Order: sequence, then C-alpha cells, then structure tokens
Amino acid sequence: MRLTAGKYALIIFGSMLGVLFLQSTLLNDLTFWGIRPDLVLILIGSIALNRGWGEGLLWGMVGGLLEDVFSSGLFGSHALAKTIIGFLLGLAEGQVFKENPLLPAVAILLGTFLEEVLFFLAAGAFGQVRWTFLTALRQVIIPTALINSVIAPFVYLYVVRLGEKRALGRRER
Repeated sequence: MRLTAGKYALIIFGSMLGVLFLQSTLLNDLTFWGIRPDLVLILIGSIALNRGWGEGLLWGMVGGLLEDVFSSGLFGSHALAKTIIGFLLGLAEGQVFKENPLLPAVAILLGTFLEEVLFFLAAGAFGQVRWTFLTALRQVIIPTALINSVIAPFVYLYVVRLGEKRALGRRER
C-alpha cells in the first residue's frame, strides 16, 4: 500500500487521536509505579526522529493542543512542551543512524525528561504545582521517562513503516 502525503497526514492524525483516546480511557487505570505512559509524546518523538524538525514541530503542536483540549489542566501547557520536544528531537533526524534500536529509547527518555520539566515549570508559573521539583522528579518525571523509553521502540517502528509506505508512494508516481 502506498501513501500520499494527505493519507499519511490523516493516518498520523488518526493515530494521534487514537493514542489520546487510549491514554485517557482504556489505559487510564493501567499504570506502572503509579505512572501512565505518555503515548502522545512517544508518537510525536517518533515522528520527529523519523521525519525531522518540521514535522516534529507540527505534530508536537497538534498533539499538544489535542491533549490540552481533552485535559483539565492549564490550557496550552501540553502544546508548548510537546511542540518544543517535537522540534528538538526532530533536529536529531539527520544526525543519527535510524536503524539503531537504542535511538528511540534514549531520545524519548531525554525528550520525556525535558517535556516533564517544561510542563512542571509552566504549571508552576501559574501556581498549579503542588509538589517540590525534587518530589516531581522522583515520583513523576524519571518514572515517566523510563516507561516511555521502554514503549518508544515499538511506536518508532510503526512510524518508520508508515514513512516507508509514504516513500514508496512517492517513487511510484
């Protein structure tokens, strides 16, 4: 199956909605050490690592805004943090070997850490923080980064395969 740019965008958008739905409903009670994985961030990071900073920026903003719409937190905080992470991880696109299985795990580990810190700072700026930074680091930031890094290679593989189908569609024209 070959994918045009439009079909690719629709599949990514649908995937974004799908993981957001899963994350907020079916997987809401599935936690590891009391922490839920951030599937939206993993998808954004995988897209950015595979497609570059432009798509990382775009899908980071889309995913973050979708998450803001469906969450009760500070509106715009997810969009800001995920847009920055999509951009930063996208900068690594041409600099690393995509075939390395450690790439998505390490990149998402670092990306999650930074995204959680940005989210903590944004919430803190508006007085919505109820923990100290060290408590958040120990109980939320590090565990979330570890969980996301374990899941990341599987989501990354999905994004790579979509990209291959998109490239196949371009070559057949």
